[in-house]
Amino acid sequence: MNNNKKKTNYLLPFTLLLLFALIAALYFSKGFNSSENEITSTSKNDSFVITNLNVGKADCAVLEYKNYVGLIDAGTYEAFETIDKFLKDNSISKIDFMILTHYDQDHIGSAVNILNSYEVSSIYLPDYVSQKEYYAGLMEAVENKDNVFFIDNNMSFGYEDLYIDLYPASDPDSLLEDSKNMDNNMSLVSMITFGGKKFLFTGDIEKDRIKQLLDEQLDLSADYIKMPHHGGYEKNSEQLLSAVSPEIAVISTSGERPADEKLTALLSSMNIETYDTTYGNIVIYCNEDSIKAEQKSN
Repeated sequence: MNNNKKKTNYLLPFTLLLLFALIAALYFSKGFNSSENEITSTSKNDSFVITNLNVGKADCAVLEYKNYVGLIDAGTYEAFETIDKFLKDNSISKIDFMILTHYDQDHIGSAVNILNSYEVSSIYLPDYVSQKEYYAGLMEAVENKDNVFFIDNNMSFGYEDLYIDLYPASDPDSLLEDSKNMDNNMSLVSMITFGGKKFLFTGDIEKDRIKQLLDEQLDLSADYIKMPHHGGYEKNSEQLLSAVSPEIAVISTSGERPADEKLTALLSSMNIETYDTTYGNIVIYCNEDSIKAEQKSN
């Protein structure tokens, strides 16, 4: 009896210690499995990833979902090296869709090089004629392709659970009268939907086009917005942000042309989490109900 009691006395602390270790292991495996950690550890096959590339005062965003890849704008001509390196580093050899919002060189500068270097399944362009220097070269590059769509009415397309809505100018004639700002205002606006999250890309739209967009009474609510015109401020910027009500805003620009202080102050006052490509690529991770932004250092 005494020997049995001694064995019990030794075993009890050991059993309690083992039980505590098991409980702790379960706690740590579940307790740190927050939505943010789920996103960062989720493979690209299960999530939607947007990378806003640091291409200076220009725009280029790479969209990835499963094996699908999209590109919104193509930066400057000089940005091709940056874009090409990113695509190669991520083993991307085919682009399923490329949306060029308008024909300014800081949005289409690398487009021809991309078309010459990668298979691009579908190309979406705004339906207007531009006098900008890179326009003619782009038109020559796409003239014999049967996968080019000039968008003059709202349209939608998608890839499994990823949906893209394109909104061209609703009243282009009034915008084309303003030769100085017409290219910016003719930008295609894109709404990307994945699960319960929405992402609005606005090209370089300015005051008059913002007014048209708001007057269309579209559902512009989104969790993310790529701010128009490299962080420029317009009198109706607050109206646009109120309609979108984003959690995250991205400004694609450079230190040579920083975002307007009025805009950054407005974003701060509205408690919108704001990121600027001046400081490096901005990566947005999204599963069907969570979103997280990460600034990559230059």
